[in-house]
Amino acid sequence: MSNVIETADVWVEKVNAQDVEGVLEVSDPNIELIGPRGAGFGHDLLVQWMENTGVNLHTITRYAAGQRVVYEQEAVWENQDGHVIVYTFMEIRDGKVTRLERFDNIDDAFSTSGLNENHKLE
Repeated sequence: MSNVIETADVWVEKVNAQDVEGVLEVSDPNIELIGPRGAGFGHDLLVQWMENTGVNLHTITRYAAGQRVVYEQEAVWENQDGHVIVYTFMEIRDGKVTRLERFDNIDDAFSTSGLNENHKLE
């Protein structure tokens, strides 16, 4: 489990640093990205997402079981005032993020991930 959390934490750290190569290193080449604007696959889409969002994520709470994590995060986008709470669901296999999905509420994140409050990490 700690390996899964470590991978998720490194992924977030690299996104916050706008370290595209670092994010790609911990992302499966066929990563599935799902968000408010749709879904897609692959490193090219991930690079495009990073270049367009300039997002910074501050993790508040972590939930995890098996290969799945949900992070409650404060998100701030480049050139925007204020922040929003988002819930990021990641599936991780062999040290790589294979799926990333953003939710606006925890119930939807839990429904998709199969996690719940009992999976909260202290």
